[in-house]
Amino acid sequence: MTGFLSSLFWGLLTLSLLVFIHEGGHFLAARAFGIRVTEFFLGLPSRYKISRRSKRYGTEFGVTPFLLGGYNRICGMEGDEDELLADALAIVQREGRVSVAAVAQELGIETERSYELMAALADWGSIKAYYNPELGEHEGQSTWPEAFETLARDASELTCYDRGNDFEQAGATQEGEPRVLAGSAADALARERSHTYLGMNYLRRICVLLAGPAVNVIAAVLIVVVTLSCFGMDVPTADGVVHWQPGLDVSIPFAFDYAAQVAQFAIKLILPQHTMEILESSSSVVGISVMASEAASAGPVDLALLVASVSMSLGFMNLLPVPPLDGGKILIETVQLVLRRPISKRAQTAVSYVGLAFFIFIFVYALRNDIFHFVIG
Repeated sequence: MTGFLSSLFWGLLTLSLLVFIHEGGHFLAARAFGIRVTEFFLGLPSRYKISRRSKRYGTEFGVTPFLLGGYNRICGMEGDEDELLADALAIVQREGRVSVAAVAQELGIETERSYELMAALADWGSIKAYYNPELGEHEGQSTWPEAFETLARDASELTCYDRGNDFEQAGATQEGEPRVLAGSAADALARERSHTYLGMNYLRRICVLLAGPAVNVIAAVLIVVVTLSCFGMDVPTADGVVHWQPGLDVSIPFAFDYAAQVAQFAIKLILPQHTMEILESSSSVVGISVMASEAASAGPVDLALLVASVSMSLGFMNLLPVPPLDGGKILIETVQLVLRRPISKRAQTAVSYVGLAFFIFIFVYALRNDIFHFVIG
């Protein structure tokens, strides 16, 4: 039991730290380009959470009980655009708070499509869901509520998610208050779109997608360089265990050589002639947890180098051109650029399911390796 708890603790700590670094890269890149980010959580989505909303960014930062993961909600990364979005936004702004059914009736559409419009605008950080306690609605429920409402905006129509907002000036409105649009509905929607991932050009989108894996790789290189240069490591030789502490002139090239090896390992995983070979030496989260516990027992140097190894792997694995990984999203963005038209959400979802199935297979196979290695022995 002690060994299990130790593995669980060090595994969660290692993975949580690296996921935080990864998601932090996406968050910082998005914010650098003025993209709204409504949530930044450590852990998988859950109604049970501890969180706090940032006054500077408007982002809800927090943690959930399910620590094997993490996520950002970067506005404009989900959902298809619809020609009725501008009209739907205008209705919510005019009413302040309005039911989905009322929007459907005014636009002459089915309620299902009205929900899709509201969900898309909520994803953009343009409106928000209104959970009515009198109807038994609450945040975190599995379905959308019956109504949506406006966000608080300053005199320039900036929300709490936008840089440069000033709610102290005259002309600011609160959540749920009606607001007169400046210009046409189409102009208002264009302004909203400019604050989203959708409103960015190709290069900025790629930067946002690359930022997560890049931060993982950079962090790993820094950890290796600092650990080796400052503390060194014990290296077995023909004459016994020798303490090796290289200078920067050796540790920096060593870190980059190691990064190249991990990159080659990741690439071979999707090459059919090498896939099974790579899988035989792969570990799942179970193996990582056990190794993290063993490394922690051996000392901070061993733990630091293991963290660097996992971070490096996480970074390069996420760059593989397989949806729903970051590399897969980059591939989709590039294909759309070449075709000069967006790929339908349905097609993207179908491809993502194929990629997800591939990684479930990898996880199961790696878990099998861990069971044979760490459990059966």
